[in-house]
Amino acid sequence: MPLLNSSLKKQLIESFYTEASPDFIESEGHEIIKVTGSADLFCICPGVEFSLPELFRPNQHWEGDDLYIEGIHFVGDLVWDLAQKVNKNKFVFKMKSEGFTFHEMKFWSDIFHYICHRYLDGCQIVEKDAGMHFTQIWACAPHSINLKYVNQIHKEYNLFEGMSIICSNNFEAITASEYTQGDLIEQESIKELNSAPTIKPYKFLFYNNHAKFNRTYNVGQIVRRDLHPYGLMSINLGHNLPDDEARKELFNYVVTQYTEEDNPQVQEYYPKTGQEVFQALQNNKELVQSLKPLGKPRWISDDSARFDSYMALGKDTKEHCEKCYFAIVTETKFFHDRVENNGKYSYPVTSDTLYLDCITFTEKTHKFHLAKMPFILCGMPGSLKVLREQGYKTFSPFINETYDLIENDEERSVAIADEITRLCQQTDEWWYETLVELQPRLDHNFNHLVDNNRNQSLRFSVS
Repeated sequence: MPLLNSSLKKQLIESFYTEASPDFIESEGHEIIKVTGSADLFCICPGVEFSLPELFRPNQHWEGDDLYIEGIHFVGDLVWDLAQKVNKNKFVFKMKSEGFTFHEMKFWSDIFHYICHRYLDGCQIVEKDAGMHFTQIWACAPHSINLKYVNQIHKEYNLFEGMSIICSNNFEAITASEYTQGDLIEQESIKELNSAPTIKPYKFLFYNNHAKFNRTYNVGQIVRRDLHPYGLMSINLGHNLPDDEARKELFNYVVTQYTEEDNPQVQEYYPKTGQEVFQALQNNKELVQSLKPLGKPRWISDDSARFDSYMALGKDTKEHCEKCYFAIVTETKFFHDRVENNGKYSYPVTSDTLYLDCITFTEKTHKFHLAKMPFILCGMPGSLKVLREQGYKTFSPFINETYDLIENDEERSVAIADEITRLCQQTDEWWYETLVELQPRLDHNFNHLVDNNRNQSLRFSVS
């Protein structure tokens, strides 16, 4: 008797089909074709709202489970039937996201594996053509260092079988378009931003919106070290919630629980410094709750709705950049994957997100190339090295960038906090002279970002 009833089938269809309809595929196809160089592709573009049905989660139904297998077969058959209607037998899966999670990658890897063996005779083709039928676009740094991560993930979790992987950084292109698609007045205002070193009222600019675990820790390091008067810093701790009780509940969730001595998340990620850092936030609750988000996305016109600026260098973001010497960037991926086991199988997790290990650069980094500001990058180790190998210039020795070499997540966090402290202690005269020295690099990064002729993708096969 089938385990997958009509209700579950409807849930599966709605989880991707609404964004992968033929019209959507056609309208998005040119972007995939531009990257892959082939027009014979069936494109699956779930969009940012895509989420797997809760049906397929570890501890519920997973690999080897009869219901999971039925679900994979159902979606695989549906995808194949849709592809045949437009005479396609090559597939591209592109997630409009900052990175891929393990659950999503496992789900679609199993679907492609099923299609391969059910409809394509097991892909009986030579190994060098293994990636010809299935391609996944990875939203991360287009650099070979991520091949190391992909191969390790494939080895440990059996993902990407017989696939070609494309690392493509759309966030870089989107941020560059803020300048390249602007009118002459907009282009001139961006081009002049921070082009003439001046004495500024603040040392650092630190955007945070959602109070993710590592972001809250970074804010806690600044508060604990009494550095907050030196910068413009934001974090969203419920300023827009309807009442004090809701704000109290959120504060307890993102701060108070981590002051407990036996909190498992702190013990896992920040065993040496976490309790002290979160306690500093607890001790300065009124100050922390006053750190409302800075700026707003350009699509919000109501000045009462205050959120962090997103990709654009809007008026508020420009004003912030003009007031600060350097930026602190918290990229999407910071923590290395940890491994959990439910007794049947192991799977990777990362605090707050499930993004697989990789180096990512989003608008969070590239907006400061556009704004011509030096920055400290809170990301995976080796991120600055990848930026340099992509053609950007970083800021050593004026900024001590040895933190980028530290593999241990907590030690890297502390080294970043130490360098923020040192930079805040420098005089305005030191900063003025430093910005004069850095100006050629900042101009170079700006020009490198807005150069439309650069190849911003990397393709490789995984076997």
